[in-house]
Amino acid sequence: MQPERRDEYLASLALRNSGGLGPRTWKRLLEHFGRAVVAVEHAGQWHDLGLARKNQVREFLIGSWRTATDQEARAAQDKGMEVLLWSDPDYPTILRRIPNPPALLYLTGDRGLLGSPALALVGSRKCSRYGMEAVRSISREVSRAGICVVSGFAAGIDRQAHVSALEEIGSSIAVLGTGLDLLYPAANKDLWLRLLRQGLIVTEFAPGTRPDAVNFPHRNRIISGLSLGVLVVEAAVRSGSLITASIALEQGREVFALPGPVNMESYDGCHHLIRQGATLVRTVEDILTELRPQLVDARAPVTPHSVSNPPTFDPHVIVMKSTDSSKDMPGDSPMGPISTVPPDSRDISIDERTFQTLNPDEQRLVNFLEHRDKVHIDDICNGLDGEPSRVSTLLLLLEMRSLVMRYPGMYYSLCGR
Repeated sequence: MQPERRDEYLASLALRNSGGLGPRTWKRLLEHFGRAVVAVEHAGQWHDLGLARKNQVREFLIGSWRTATDQEARAAQDKGMEVLLWSDPDYPTILRRIPNPPALLYLTGDRGLLGSPALALVGSRKCSRYGMEAVRSISREVSRAGICVVSGFAAGIDRQAHVSALEEIGSSIAVLGTGLDLLYPAANKDLWLRLLRQGLIVTEFAPGTRPDAVNFPHRNRIISGLSLGVLVVEAAVRSGSLITASIALEQGREVFALPGPVNMESYDGCHHLIRQGATLVRTVEDILTELRPQLVDARAPVTPHSVSNPPTFDPHVIVMKSTDSSKDMPGDSPMGPISTVPPDSRDISIDERTFQTLNPDEQRLVNFLEHRDKVHIDDICNGLDGEPSRVSTLLLLLEMRSLVMRYPGMYYSLCGR
């Protein structure tokens, strides 16, 4: 880690580990000063600027955060953990905008997924067969539509949401309620390894943090914060999933609920949400229809991060047993070499002005579909030599702009052909 970045990391830890501060205060400070290290340098001015109370300033200046910060930084360095800071260009804008965003995240896997349009799927750890089949079907269809599936790496609904997304052409993000060096639950070891290859694992908690109950509401705000909406698949009235739904509403997210059998208490929470105005979900189209405006806005490319070939972290140190507790520059793109078909050589089914607003990957996809009728997604991926998850995301974004039409069986064509 470069000295300047390490200073920013340590300053971020200082803000987070100061007992008198919380995420809402971190956000005010980081928004005002731009970087954590600048905020720390001007701690004596926080109160005068209306950014913190006097007792918070006093607590910070005492330096009670020093021991925890030193220990955490040393542990993260020893274990080779990758960190995402508020000041990093690829810190997700959607997460930055929530009322109480994390000052930093530890992560392993495909960091680029943080810029993908995402849907959170949450529900009971001890789910019914009905719930398991429902989340399997929905997660697969959402993944096929190019939306990343976010969940909490727990047993039951969470696990199946991750697994089903990874079985298809999509991807998944797991948000932990523990440190990145703890595998919890232990039964998810296989899922962890799949996420390292196809997905992303993130946490805001320090190395060694155990799965205490108080951690999970904090985790839940990140699950919903990374997502355009939250689908509650199966949940009782008193459950963590309803806490996530409540947090999602505070963040301005769409909330969806799956109705279940009326005689099953494990669906009382879903029925409560529907009565309160959550969107009732019968098919994935119910979700895509509600998210259409946000999906169009989410098409902006993500700024590449500065870390090249980051290590993937394997939590073999501690395994815990479960308990019930802007546009791309010309050149190579993620889909391979960019097509350079001149505008006047194209059969114009998309007007030229619209075509020029597309990024190079989208233009290449349009050119591929231009002379074809219905094409299966597998043939599109093969024809473009593109990563399936990338192609499916592009198709979704073009569909949301009414430029591409999707047919049953994952066939696609340009609109108007």
